Amino acid sequence: MARTIPGIGAIKGAGYTLVLLLEALGMVNHLWRRRRAILTQMHVIGTQSVPIASFFMLLVGMVFALQTGIEFARFGQTNLVALVIVSAMVRELGPWMTAFVLIARVGSSMAAEIGTMKVSEEIDALEVMSVNPVSYVVLPRVAGYAIMGPVVTILGTLVGISGGALVAKVQLGVTLDDFLRFAERGAEPLDIYWGLLKSLVFSLVAVAVACANGMRTTAGAVGVGRASRNTVVVALTLTVFFNYLLTSFYRMVKSFIAGLA
Repeated sequence: MARTIPGIGAIKGAGYTLVLLLEALGMVNHLWRRRRAILTQMHVIGTQSVPIASFFMLLVGMVFALQTGIEFARFGQTNLVALVIVSAMVRELGPWMTAFVLIARVGSSMAAEIGTMKVSEEIDALEVMSVNPVSYVVLPRVAGYAIMGPVVTILGTLVGISGGALVAKVQLGVTLDDFLRFAERGAEPLDIYWGLLKSLVFSLVAVAVACANGMRTTAGAVGVGRASRNTVVVALTLTVFFNYLLTSFYRMVKSFIAGLA
């Protein structure tokens, strides 16, 4: 029996996922042809995810405001809660938490949907009909996720900040005028751009993992369940990993810009 090298499966899976994503991104000339499928995916990924993402981010903003406000109150600096909420929501919590919601709601179902197509031989049927499965199945999902991921992130971030403002007003005694005055200092243009960059990266990571797991599904219903589970685990792990890398790179960019000033 051939000996399996530890970790070789993960390396192969990562390579397949990256190649699949690059292949889909290289089919920009197919976008107009797949416009109906892309609009459908945008509706499923974006429009249908807005209510749960907004509610989730509202709670995140409220909890974060309350926790930071309690600590700032010890030093008589409760007004600073607005600055911390805005900076954290725009640069970190907004992209990160929204990505978690989309992975849990969309990523798992996307992997299961494609996995079902794979085990029922629909993918093979496309190839028999000379239809590229990447163009027909993967491209609309990549395009829809890449467009709607940042959009949902923007909406979720605004709702999260609103939740923080509500808690600051009701429970911490921070007036709306003071909240807005300090909030202006919490988000520089670079922070906003960086938050959008993060949301785009997280979206591409999630959709690539979901599509790759779906396209590699075997063993019938058990394989579909496995693909869905692996998508959530891997996508969440990679989101945390890339968040750390992007945050570290952000610090380097800020230091570079400060050195030029």
